[in-house]
Amino acid sequence: MSSLQISVLLISAFIIVMVLATIFKRQQRKVLWSSAILIFTGTLILIGVGVIKLIKNNQPDFVALTGIIVALGGSGVLAYGAEKLHAKMREKDRQMLQNASIQQEEQNGVVLTGRLDTHIARKIFAKAIEAGYMEEVGTHYEWKNTKTLLAYMCGRIYCGDKPEYSKIDRKSFWTFGEGLFPDVELGVLFKQNGIGQLRQNRRDEAVPNNADIIDKLFR
Repeated sequence: MSSLQISVLLISAFIIVMVLATIFKRQQRKVLWSSAILIFTGTLILIGVGVIKLIKNNQPDFVALTGIIVALGGSGVLAYGAEKLHAKMREKDRQMLQNASIQQEEQNGVVLTGRLDTHIARKIFAKAIEAGYMEEVGTHYEWKNTKTLLAYMCGRIYCGDKPEYSKIDRKSFWTFGEGLFPDVELGVLFKQNGIGQLRQNRRDEAVPNNADIIDKLFR
C-alpha cells in the first residue's frame, strides 16, 4: 500500500466518522470512541504486519511517518471530542431538567414529563403510593424503602426488568430488559442520586431483599 493510498484511506475514514456522528447525534459518543479505538489499533496493526513501512530505500519514509502521526493524533482528537460532546449533551439535559423542574413547581403535585410519563409508570407509582412505599412531597416523590428496591421498581417500569427464577440456585435473579434507564430524570423525581448506577451494579445478580413487594405491584 502506497503512502498516497494510506493518506486517502485515513482522510476517507475521518470523513465517514464525522458523517456518522452527525447522523446519529444521540450516539455520537459511541461513534467517536469506537472510531478512535479502531483507527488507533488499526494503525498499530498495519505497522506491525508491515503494510505501513517506516523505512523506504534504507531511509525514513516521512510521508508514512506523517500519516501515522495524523492517524494516532486524529484518534486522540476523536476521543477528546467524544467526551466534550458528551459533557455538552449532559449540560443540555441538565438545563432541560431545570426548566422542567421550574415548570413543575408552578403546578400542584407531581407531574411526570418526558420519558417518565408512561401508562405503566403512572399505574405502578399510584399502587406504590397506595401501598405506602412512597408519597408525594411537593413536586417530587419520597421513597420510603431501600434505594435498591427503588432501582428495581424503576427498572421494571422503564426497561422491562424482571425476576428470573433458577431451579438450580433456588432463587430469582435480576434480569435486565430493553430500553434506556432514565437515571437523571428519576434522580430529580425522587431526589436521589445514583439510582441507575446501583441498578447497573446488580445486573444478573439475585433480586434485592423484599423484591416480592415490588413484583406484586405489577400483577
